[in-house]
Amino acid sequence: MLYYPQLTTGSVCQFPVSREVKMRTVTNDLFGGDTIRMADTGCAAVRWQLRYKNLTDGEWSALEQLFEATEGRFGTFTFLDPTDNLLMWSEDWTQKVWNADPLLTVTVGRPDALGGTSAMQLTNNAQATQSIAQSVPVASWFQYCWSCFVRSDAPCRVQLMSMTPGEEQVQEIAVGAQWNRVAMPAHLSTKQDGMIFGIQLPAGFRIDVFGAQVEAQMAAGYYKKTVDRAGVHSSTRFDSDALTRTGDGPNQSACVVNLMSNLS
Repeated sequence: MLYYPQLTTGSVCQFPVSREVKMRTVTNDLFGGDTIRMADTGCAAVRWQLRYKNLTDGEWSALEQLFEATEGRFGTFTFLDPTDNLLMWSEDWTQKVWNADPLLTVTVGRPDALGGTSAMQLTNNAQATQSIAQSVPVASWFQYCWSCFVRSDAPCRVQLMSMTPGEEQVQEIAVGAQWNRVAMPAHLSTKQDGMIFGIQLPAGFRIDVFGAQVEAQMAAGYYKKTVDRAGVHSSTRFDSDALTRTGDGPNQSACVVNLMSNLS
């Protein structure tokens, strides 16, 4: 599978980044004077403009190789949107994309870190560690940051985890009575299509969680709520048949990259 490359900084882009979403509505005017309007979901699309400066020769080469592999606009690749959350249903872990162990209970509608009622309560009813996680179709060798808000009436320690078959990273965190946003850098050595991000609870513990987020970068950015759509775009194309760079000096290149993807 082809992926849009990360920079050596562990990020997909440099700022500023432009993102534009286009939607279309189909309107039918009936003879009786009524009007029917429906969303044309097949035409929904998103476009990005990425501006780069001071790219190393290696970073430019990675972009050029992807452009050649896709033959410009012809082929597709997976793009990890730097302005979005890579997890789906960030505030509802009862959805099917979240896989919970049998004796882990998820209760929604709890007071959250932002003053609403979108947090969830995780209760481990087992006598062993239980976990809940989501599988994300991303490159396992990229740099990621997995974060969420946590709190607990009784102080405890839980574990954030990122994994692929054969490799796992775990970070233990302390959970107290106040909401705290915790983050885990994730960077695996294996090269596989797909990663799993989740949290593990010790036996008998209960915590509140909110705002699950994964980003393809070194540290957590501002929180972005998601529902049934996230920032993994597996049918992205270059929106140009030319990829041009400007040399600013030895090992320093500048370019503008335009991308597009459907939202169906």
